[in-house]
Amino acid sequence: MPNSAGKRFKPTKYIPVSTAATLLVGSTTLFFVFTCPWLTKVISPAVPLYNGLVFLFDEDKDDDFRAPLYKNVEIKGIQVRMKWCATCHFYRPPRCSHCSVCDNCVEDFDHHCPWVNNCIGRRNYRYFFLFLLSLSVHMLGVFSSGLIFVLHHRESLAALHTTVTYPSSC
Repeated sequence: MPNSAGKRFKPTKYIPVSTAATLLVGSTTLFFVFTCPWLTKVISPAVPLYNGLVFLFDEDKDDDFRAPLYKNVEIKGIQVRMKWCATCHFYRPPRCSHCSVCDNCVEDFDHHCPWVNNCIGRRNYRYFFLFLLSLSVHMLGVFSSGLIFVLHHRESLAALHTTVTYPSSC
């Protein structure tokens, strides 16, 4: 693992993560403060419980060592060509790429997701998919519950609760 002595703190790389967290937590807070009390009385006390559960589960670079760029290795009788990563100082296996944001080599690299501030690769595909699925279910629940609330309170659209619920459900 490379030493991070030469790395500088870059606050701009945390802007997408903090924006996503602020939007998610902010809209969810508005939902729980203004919409959930009514939904608990009218529909079921399980609505805030359900939405709450979905919400919660939701180097040393100074080395002058230069290795050959490619190395052929035989694995189970098959020749495999491995490429040298000059940043991480090791031979990368096939389908492994270096992420310039994380400054690490990632096996089966798909992309670097700025919203979770992590690379999506072999070891976290299913967790990323579950994150997207739970986020979609959460937002669908918030939207539908807010829509039910607004439709039920059509006559009092100027009231504070309805006014705040309407944009937070969109």
